[in-house]
Amino acid sequence: MSEPFNPLQNSVTWIADTGLFIACGRQQNNKYTALERFAQRNDLTFVIPQRVYDELGGAPRRSTPGQTPINSAIDAGWVTVADEPDYTNGTVSRVMDDVRSYIARSSNRSEDRIEKADTVLAAAAVEWLEDDSRHAPRLVRLDHAGRRRDRGLDAPREDVVAVH
Repeated sequence: MSEPFNPLQNSVTWIADTGLFIACGRQQNNKYTALERFAQRNDLTFVIPQRVYDELGGAPRRSTPGQTPINSAIDAGWVTVADEPDYTNGTVSRVMDDVRSYIARSSNRSEDRIEKADTVLAAAAVEWLEDDSRHAPRLVRLDHAGRRRDRGLDAPREDVVAVH
């Protein structure tokens, strides 16, 4: 019999969206320190796409002087920034297009109004799968109601296209 899925095992790659870090707030916030302790206690690193990092770097006035919360997390080692997606990779491009189309259809918006940061989450997951198929990418994001979401790409959900 196979072992149950353990989301804290080394073969899980945690890909985080902007909303997770915005919800946690500044370094002095209890949510931020709880997320930091959780990551460090479980020896896990959240991966964020470059576009997510760019979105999070825009609030230094509300941060600890000289340090944004995301830079503090990177310096502490519990967040890392992924390389830009390889747009020349056909699978990456196709998944990003599919995700953009899906979000547009499900939200009744035109595709040109979909945030690129939304599609690079899927691109990051695909690249992790292509680099090492033993990895189980998990996306962590907040939905519109502010509830935490974390599921594998094969789990049914209304905001992520399944990747097989």
